[in-house]
Amino acid sequence: MKTDTGFSGLEAAIIMIAFVIVAATFGYGVLNSGFFATQKFQDVTYAGLKQSTSVAATDGLIRGVYDTNNGVLTDLIFILSIPVTGESIDLSKMIYYYVRNSEEGTEIPLEHVTPRRGIVRPGESTRIHLDLEGAGVAGPSAGGSFSLEVKPPTGASTLIQRTISSGYNGGLIA
Repeated sequence: MKTDTGFSGLEAAIIMIAFVIVAATFGYGVLNSGFFATQKFQDVTYAGLKQSTSVAATDGLIRGVYDTNNGVLTDLIFILSIPVTGESIDLSKMIYYYVRNSEEGTEIPLEHVTPRRGIVRPGESTRIHLDLEGAGVAGPSAGGSFSLEVKPPTGASTLIQRTISSGYNGGLIA
């Protein structure tokens, strides 16, 4: 005849310790996943803030040089500025994409941009000169239009769209 001695306190303590260890391990895994997700969310947020503050804006009017003999725009001159809350922009990594009269566009090579290198810091501005004629890009005639997209290395691009008046012969482009 066999007798059952019952469940002792030592056995209960061992089972309770096992449950606590399993719960602690599971809790650590859940907390670690939460910390990892929070860190990734923070990285994405900071990257988004950096992109949104890295913007180059035109400051003021755009000036054009017009060749009256050929009847085309040959140069564009404008001021590019960085907001005080923005990020510095390396001019050697800028892209200037030019489109004339809604035709196929082209990138203006940096050899035909002045200045082509340097850093523009937040709160600063610089005068940009694009030599369209030197870049082999045909400027619009009077009455035509153009678009210029200024793309910094990071952040949003700035789009400049203008229509040249029919009596235009150089100077400010409204």
